[in-house]
Amino acid sequence: MKPLRLWYQSLVEADPESAYFTGLRERAAQIARPGTTVEFAGMPKGTYAGRTPADVVVYPYLMALHQHSILDNAYQAQQQGFDVFVVGSVQDPAIEEARGLLRIPVVGYGESAMHLACMLGRKFAVIVFQHRMDQMMDMRIERLGLSARAIPTSLVSATFDDVTHALSAPEQLVARFRVAATNAIDRGAEVIIPGQLYLSEAVARAGIQRIDDVPVIDALAVTLKTAEMMHDLASLGLTVSRRGIANALPDDMLIEHARRMHGRGTGDSR
Repeated sequence: MKPLRLWYQSLVEADPESAYFTGLRERAAQIARPGTTVEFAGMPKGTYAGRTPADVVVYPYLMALHQHSILDNAYQAQQQGFDVFVVGSVQDPAIEEARGLLRIPVVGYGESAMHLACMLGRKFAVIVFQHRMDQMMDMRIERLGLSARAIPTSLVSATFDDVTHALSAPEQLVARFRVAATNAIDRGAEVIIPGQLYLSEAVARAGIQRIDDVPVIDALAVTLKTAEMMHDLASLGLTVSRRGIANALPDDMLIEHARRMHGRGTGDSR
């Protein structure tokens, strides 16, 4: 079988030696099937002007600009022969635009987790940290047409620095996450989705798979396995619809012209 190459795009600024990216690579080696390689890419250094991704993603204008870095990497991934482009963020930034740019499958953590959650239970709950992320997730759930399968998104009391610390010392964050998850379960949630992949990594690395017999989604595992599945289905001829506007794909000349007009480079942000 031909080796499968996945480009995994994170919203965290690129730092290959950080505990976050090092842990992602280690876990991906355990999760992915033999023959699958995963390349982790981050946002360009300095993207958030010293702030955290969670501080910035709640601002539509800023993200409209930053999403071009994601799309530049998506285009580069296809040009370099990757088989699937993966957006590793629960809000699936630029995923629709990426599907209208690429011929290879595009997979997002949010979509993958929420659709899987609908197969695992009747209702799911997303648990996020950072002010306004709960509103953003409720809007994303509505856009996916899954509001009837979800309860309102919950906020866990934690900062970005708290989650960073929890990647190596998870006890305090896990205790707070359990409280938020238990509250969501009491309100009817039968599946728990840790919101940002950053949060999911802290929870998964702590070995939390179920709370009160309710499954807790492992973001990295679900997204990688969905990427492998979508590649396999594409090889059998099952790919995204190109009818209508949702995944409309322009020809290569128009793509290259638009990229030149807007000064889009091909620099590697990994």
